[in-house]
Amino acid sequence: MIYAWIVGTLLVSYLVGGIPFGLLAGKLVKGVDIRQHGSRNIGATNAARVIGWKWFPVVLLLDALKGAGPCLAGLWLSERAGTDLALFAAIGALAGHLYSVYLKFKGGKGVATGLGVVLVLTVVPDLHAPLPALCALGVFGLVLLATRMVSVSSIVAALSIPAFYYAWLGGTTFTDPYNNRFIFLVLVSLFVVVKHRANIRRIMSGTEPRIGRKKPEVTNG
Repeated sequence: MIYAWIVGTLLVSYLVGGIPFGLLAGKLVKGVDIRQHGSRNIGATNAARVIGWKWFPVVLLLDALKGAGPCLAGLWLSERAGTDLALFAAIGALAGHLYSVYLKFKGGKGVATGLGVVLVLTVVPDLHAPLPALCALGVFGLVLLATRMVSVSSIVAALSIPAFYYAWLGGTTFTDPYNNRFIFLVLVSLFVVVKHRANIRRIMSGTEPRIGRKKPEVTNG
């Protein structure tokens, strides 16, 4: 029975996580495929560059919700399933965003969806707040102010999450279910770096776009 819960959670979360909100926003707002413009990514940053920065928080929120929503549902179902379904929901949602069935198993870099996931998974026991994720968000904001590069901010913030998780939980980090979540957070932070390898090359060459640069001109069609 427990395996049915796990498989069901992974499948539903994958289908939700695979919804390409950035691509849909481009089609609805300007009738363009954002995969043909800018960095060709389906995430909030490229969507904003193509259709306007006012759409950045909209796409970011929707991408975050498709990570947080399944995880919250997983938390609610965990007691009756007898296992940490929130973790499996996180895996499914991120896999869906990264390798969307709706996009022939291509996808984004997982930053916004990962944010939604970690906001649920990093809730500190007794305090009932995702303090590690909030600290990482603070790091993101500070690095963004300093560099005006979303990619740099995303990489640094992702790498900081496991450190903040351990800092807040201490020895509790290595007890169930937090130990598996800690391993998951480490792997996700490293995967974010790997997904940004093209950005890292542009950062090293000084060609990485910064917020504030004029967005590319696009036409309907």
